[in-house]
Amino acid sequence: AVRNVFLEDPGPAPLDSWMGQSYGYWEGDTFVVEVTGQDDRTWFDRAGNFHSYEMKVTERWTMVSENVIEYEATMEDPQTFERPWTIRMPLYRRLEAGFELPQFKCVEFVEELMYGRYRKGREAELGF
Repeated sequence: AVRNVFLEDPGPAPLDSWMGQSYGYWEGDTFVVEVTGQDDRTWFDRAGNFHSYEMKVTERWTMVSENVIEYEATMEDPQTFERPWTIRMPLYRRLEAGFELPQFKCVEFVEELMYGRYRKGREAELGF
């Protein structure tokens, strides 16, 4: 999947937008990305937890040193969660000599292939 982060507000996400619409802007030294309009037929995580179309994720990317970015994401979904909640973690640059990040070839619908059997029988409920 390709994720575009628009630097000007693109408006509402298209209805067929599985990953929603991402709008990014700077707050001082922090790059903020607001993600809305994620298709509610997708899973929130690999455990199969769900979310509604109303979910909004606000990501904050802050460079804290030349080799560390602090990543923070706040999830808001009044249909699913009682209150907003936030995760935060450092992301480290790989410094090993000769390190290469190999290309990852995404397999379309791999989650359905791997985990779809756990949803079987819930198609009507999930809108499939």
